[in-house]
Amino acid sequence: MKRAGIVFLWIIRKEVLSLAYLFLIGTAFGAIWIFHDNNAVEAKKELAFEEDHKIIEVVITETKKHDESIKITEEAWQANAVRVAALVDSKPQISIVIDDLGLLENRTNSIIKLPAPLTLSFLPYAPNLRNVTHYARNSGHELLIHLPMEPKGDKDPGPHAMLTNVSDHKIRKDLHFNLAQFEGYVGINNHMGSAFTEDSRGLNLVLNEVHKRGLLVLDSRTSKNSLFAQMATDRNIPNITRDFFLDNEQDVGYILGQLAKLEKMATRRGSAIAIGHPYGETIEALSVWLPTLKEKGIAVVPLSHLIKRKYENIFLAKGIARGGQASSAH
Repeated sequence: MKRAGIVFLWIIRKEVLSLAYLFLIGTAFGAIWIFHDNNAVEAKKELAFEEDHKIIEVVITETKKHDESIKITEEAWQANAVRVAALVDSKPQISIVIDDLGLLENRTNSIIKLPAPLTLSFLPYAPNLRNVTHYARNSGHELLIHLPMEPKGDKDPGPHAMLTNVSDHKIRKDLHFNLAQFEGYVGINNHMGSAFTEDSRGLNLVLNEVHKRGLLVLDSRTSKNSLFAQMATDRNIPNITRDFFLDNEQDVGYILGQLAKLEKMATRRGSAIAIGHPYGETIEALSVWLPTLKEKGIAVVPLSHLIKRKYENIFLAKGIARGGQASSAH
């Protein structure tokens, strides 16, 4: 009888251990499944929004309302510009603009932490923009609104995009919404927009508001037929056009090669502008490249500094003083 009791207890112990083992295995597989599922969600959020880049679907939810409290400041591009030490004027100068910011928090924070005064362009439909743009400005970066505009083809530029087939009222309403999502920016550049930047009617409406608010324009040049920069020039709106895209190929070696071309252009011409995106490879390449510039005698400067330099050179060439009057000959 005693022996039978021992056998029974041994069987019970074996069953309990088996159940515990199965529970641990199930928990482990559950954790792996959750981890894999979360990574899959993050992978779907991987950004590659610009035209001629790999497009991966992103689900965008609209939660914000138009904020009428933001003040319109004359010559905001100068008031909100990041100041640059005068000693950089003797060096070749490069502006690095990073587009598509705000949707991926970790990537956006990694860009903000890079050790240089970058120009950061935030999508106006990203969440938590007031806080993240405040953090970016306090970290020494200049801000742009990455204004969504209609592309050619069927790619989605996002909510409140500037479209060619809608009324003037609709364009103005969406533009006002986009410009109201955060403060402290110097200007706008186009997100996508190969169709809209060829449309003079729509651009006219956008540029009227840009001029009214004292902003600058960066033409991302997603179309070789873009009218953006020329129409801004016609309205005496400070503007400039990018020279390179850094990361059409998301490969560290390729991006470093583009940065080398950028250096050569800046050395030859005095300045150059590149646009990149918050890809892991772009962050890695910039982390390697930025610390090498001091030894090369090249300065990274915010976009407004190149705008200021451009127009001072134009004034000098035309013999016009900085206040707009022709300078007298001596």
